[in-house]
Amino acid sequence: MSHSPERKEKICLNCNATLHGRYCHVCGQENIEPRETFWHMLTHFVFDLFHFDGKFFSTLKYLLFKPGFLSKEHLKGRRADYLHPIRMYVFTSAFFFLLFFTFFSNNEELVELEGQNTTATSVIKKLEKNKAGYEGLLRNSAAGQPVQFSDSLRSLISQTDSDLVIIRRDTLMKTRLKSLNKDQTHGVTFNSDRDGYHSLTEYDSIQHKLIPAKKDGFIIRAINRQLLQLNEKYQWDEARVTRAIIEKFLHSIPSILFTSLPLFAAVLFMMYARRKQFYYSDHLVYTLHLYCALFILLMISMTVAALLALISSGLSALFSGLFNILLFYYCYKSMRNFYHQSRKKTVAKFVLLLLINLIIFIFLFLVFIVFSMMTIH
Repeated sequence: MSHSPERKEKICLNCNATLHGRYCHVCGQENIEPRETFWHMLTHFVFDLFHFDGKFFSTLKYLLFKPGFLSKEHLKGRRADYLHPIRMYVFTSAFFFLLFFTFFSNNEELVELEGQNTTATSVIKKLEKNKAGYEGLLRNSAAGQPVQFSDSLRSLISQTDSDLVIIRRDTLMKTRLKSLNKDQTHGVTFNSDRDGYHSLTEYDSIQHKLIPAKKDGFIIRAINRQLLQLNEKYQWDEARVTRAIIEKFLHSIPSILFTSLPLFAAVLFMMYARRKQFYYSDHLVYTLHLYCALFILLMISMTVAALLALISSGLSALFSGLFNILLFYYCYKSMRNFYHQSRKKTVAKFVLLLLINLIIFIFLFLVFIVFSMMTIH
């Protein structure tokens, strides 16, 4: 309800219906003066802000400490005091993935720093492997196979030879080798034992010459062409190609979870098909509340585990393990409270639900991994 003064005219400004109170019974618009002062706008904003916060915290309290309660309230039509499930999902998922990607970025930096602690022997092996790859690719290029960056291969071979001399003379120089400097070579590494096609042009040329029965199918051809494009883009550095695919895939996890929502609800609908009082939308509301609770609990878990890791990695791992048990118990308890079945039936259906959704998530992960790979440009 607004704090603006009510209009004396009893005609709705939105739909022209005759009014019998402060709100229109046809469109729901409040019958207030259309011109607002700055003070009215400010007080209205503050009221809505704290009204949202009040709803959020009351919803959060019941969501975490009374599993299944909010879904039952929604089913009974008691909804005014709580955030709508979809609004709650958008709000909690946004914060969860903001925190998740923050933690992931930090982990990536740690992995790169750990990768610098390599021995001189491993660096020599890498240089020798790179040199063999450069030489093999140079031979292929000389044989008429097109390679976009073939003009730089000879200089790379020469630089690698120089670096081999340097590191064999002084192993402390392993971090100052120009041929392993990403700014100089853009991370170029080659596998001398790499089989298959050496370029996209070569693949298209060979496929064009084959009879229709021996050509790759549409899906295989699309995947092969995309892999070759990625290899050429990242100059056959398998680590960089893999990293690009993983990074793209990780940013599709919100889409995976959103896609799984209706599938999760559909599984519940089939499992409780004999309970005629539940419609598909009821299972979907329960699923939204369950996902919201898991997002919040996981945020708490990640934050506390990160703080404990500063004290002891073992203590952090122990906490994470115990918290995972709590998550499973929360899911079981919410099912039991919402569907009101016996412990044995709830446990059996909970285990079945986990197995079915494991299969669903494996399928979704595979689909989105392929999709992530195909959408990298």
